[in-house]
Amino acid sequence: MKKILGVFAALLAACSLAAAGTVPPITLTGKPVPGVHDYKMVSTSTHIEPDGQRKVREVYTVWLRLALDGEGASVTCRRFTARDGGKPEVEIPSLKGWSYRLPKGAIDERGQLFGIEQAKFAKLLDEKGQAIPPGIAYMVFNAFVDFHSFCQVFAMRTESGGGIQDLHRLGDKIVHAASFGESPVSLASMVEPGSAFKNGEITLALKGTTIVNGESSAIVGYDSGDSSLHMTIVAAPQMKVEMKGGSHYWGDLVINLKTQWVEKATLSEIVVSEITVPGMAEKIHSVIERWLVLESAGGDR
Repeated sequence: MKKILGVFAALLAACSLAAAGTVPPITLTGKPVPGVHDYKMVSTSTHIEPDGQRKVREVYTVWLRLALDGEGASVTCRRFTARDGGKPEVEIPSLKGWSYRLPKGAIDERGQLFGIEQAKFAKLLDEKGQAIPPGIAYMVFNAFVDFHSFCQVFAMRTESGGGIQDLHRLGDKIVHAASFGESPVSLASMVEPGSAFKNGEITLALKGTTIVNGESSAIVGYDSGDSSLHMTIVAAPQMKVEMKGGSHYWGDLVINLKTQWVEKATLSEIVVSEITVPGMAEKIHSVIERWLVLESAGGDR
């Protein structure tokens, strides 16, 4: 009985300290310690039919290595596979071992998002030598954008404020500096310049803590708000398709509090679009649901 009363008293004391605001703040620096980290990321796109049925259209799996040193960051794609609908999963050989360095900002000197070389995705072939359709090739490119959104945008420090470093206590919520920013989504010969994605009011919230691989980690939720996109897609020579739509995405980041590396990330997204095809009287309406899981596959800690 005395032991039970002692535990109860300890719990009351902890609650009193929390209420008094004396619980030590959580430190999210947004500056991971230099090192190398391997990740595996799986993203799935599902088309929602007008009658409500869901059909899995594509699954993309990528193994990436992120290296941080004193001069910046570099990324190496260790392997990339894609599955289109019910077709077998295929590997994309040209991406295996491909590396690039990230620019200081989000856009490099050639106007490329995160320094991702656009030409790399222009004429992708699968392991059987078959050409990968432009729509699938674009989503392969977008997988790299998703990865950097987690590891370089949401999880990194913003020098002017409005970043992850401003979250200190459970329940804290901030408007991220990337809110309402517009990013180019053009891609080589497939998506024309001027195509862009615009974020809504992005928020970050400190939701809790957990233990990952024996070490304390923070759970940070993010939400894009109402985002929009417009794209001019070159579907075929002399044929341009216009797409306008909206997006809402949200999810969680799990960040190691010792190393400040992202250990896991999730994403859920709904994309609604209206597509205008030359020669077609009726516009095509599309609803796509995406979900994604990024997990650490080892590396320095």
